[in-house]
Amino acid sequence: MTSGTPSGTPSGTSSDARPVALDKKRAALVVLVPAALLLGLTTRTWASGESKDVLSQAVTDVTGGTAAPGVVGLTVVCVVALLGLMTGGRVIRAVAAAVIVLASLGALAMTLLVALRPVDTVADAVARELARTTAPAATGASTVWVWLAVAAAVLLVLGSVLAAVSSRTWAGLSGRYERGDKPASGPRGEVRTTWDELSEGRDPTLRDAPDET
Repeated sequence: MTSGTPSGTPSGTSSDARPVALDKKRAALVVLVPAALLLGLTTRTWASGESKDVLSQAVTDVTGGTAAPGVVGLTVVCVVALLGLMTGGRVIRAVAAAVIVLASLGALAMTLLVALRPVDTVADAVARELARTTAPAATGASTVWVWLAVAAAVLLVLGSVLAAVSSRTWAGLSGRYERGDKPASGPRGEVRTTWDELSEGRDPTLRDAPDET
């Protein structure tokens, strides 16, 4: 016997189903919340250890901002790119989508590098304190804060990808802020400006007002 439902397609499902795109408010949340968490965690200690150098034998605590200063900059870039996604036109949104994804991946890579290499992080910090070009031998361990920062960076990457994909369905600003048709030309082909209309006693803002009957 043959079944009425094709074997390749489950009953009640559509073969062309697509994931639901996020609106601007939800996209802003999935980017701004992990970005704020990551920025806050950069003030915490990400690695702690001791140097075996005779000039620096005390315990050294290295914050995220010191261990990976680029994380702060890349996170700020994500926020700026999000603004471009939400307000820009089609071309600006395409560029901002690429920037926000790449910046979030860079922030994740830098954060993960500190978490996986705490000894190098402590040694580099001691070398900067002693103004040396080579890092001394040291011991180091990652703290729980850096792993929380890794989790926040992962969420930032996911949110950035969702925002970038969802931005394809967004509109830019309202028509008042977008470039409209070419301004009217004068009898000799010169472009007429708003100042020209004001000089002639016309109010250019009335063009945007609804017609009154």
